Amino acid sequence: MKKLFYGALIGFAIVIAIVIGVNGKTKGAHILTYVYSNSMVPLINVNDAFLVWPEKNPKVGDIITYRPMVLKAPYITHRIIAVGEEGYITKGDNSPYKDQDSGEPEVTGDRISGKVLTINGQPLIIPGIGKASAYLNSYLGNYSKYLSWIFLTLGILSFSLGKGRVRKRKSRNRWRLRHLYRVIIILSAISVILSIYIGSRVTEIKYLVSEYPGTLGDQIQLNKSDQLMMKIKNDAVIPVWTIISCIQPLSVHEAPEYLWIRSEGKVILDVAPQKKIGMYRGYVQTYNYPMLLPRTLILVLHRASPVFAMLAVGFTMAFLVWVFLKLLKQVHGFEAWIPLKTIKDKLFQRRIKRSRAKLLGKGKRRVK
Repeated sequence: MKKLFYGALIGFAIVIAIVIGVNGKTKGAHILTYVYSNSMVPLINVNDAFLVWPEKNPKVGDIITYRPMVLKAPYITHRIIAVGEEGYITKGDNSPYKDQDSGEPEVTGDRISGKVLTINGQPLIIPGIGKASAYLNSYLGNYSKYLSWIFLTLGILSFSLGKGRVRKRKSRNRWRLRHLYRVIIILSAISVILSIYIGSRVTEIKYLVSEYPGTLGDQIQLNKSDQLMMKIKNDAVIPVWTIISCIQPLSVHEAPEYLWIRSEGKVILDVAPQKKIGMYRGYVQTYNYPMLLPRTLILVLHRASPVFAMLAVGFTMAFLVWVFLKLLKQVHGFEAWIPLKTIKDKLFQRRIKRSRAKLLGKGKRRVK
């Protein structure tokens, strides 16, 4: 049973690594997403979910998900119909107009989140999942993503515990301190990886291109390069290294290398010249890594893939916890404070009843 439990925790970490690795390649987009318009009908209907997979060099005819600069949507899922001078020309199958006819610039490679996974030209879809997602988000809001991780954990544990029932003879082995230490070490690595993943975010920057910009700071002049400013925060209880990247036409001009506990920093962004007046969108991706490894090593691993950097920090955290627990075992009498021998035992329940009786007093007997 213990081996199955440890295997479930390690398997959970591997699943997280795969999900984070793919999400890092899709520039923060979800692997499983859905459409909320009829622009791809009848191939993909409203609320149909599909898989987005990283793709560096999409071809004409591929269905891609990209971040728009002008169109009002966090993501657009349309088909590539041609290759332009500066990027790809896209269009919805059910739309009579190209995206570029609505003012959207040609889609460059750095704005493409990924390609819709297809088999023989047909997307792998899950019909109607968007309704369930919208229902959960309406009640849970931002907590829905945490709930999905809880369900994933419970699913893995229930699968592992279900396998353990095949054993005919019930094991009499009790949990010992070393078993508790192993669980703490594995959970520490998983918690750090999850904190990096959840804390890493893509921020949408809206700005107005005008011939006569104002002084609010979110407006730039037509046909001229300019700068924008944004703030980043560290809500964690440990200092973090910050790594910031942008999607064209934005680029990082100045950014802090680290943030102390519960602090914030200022990021200055360069904006490339725009040829048309109107509202534009840019995207900034921020990663916060706890200061457990040198920044130079984090940068090398992050450039290869964010999942490598996250795993390295997670394993480093696990090693530090292991060292701490080894030192803690040297403290005389420490193990006596942990009631491992009474876990899954009736003695534990009796002790709780006795303690409750001492604090609250014994219940009065009923008088007939």
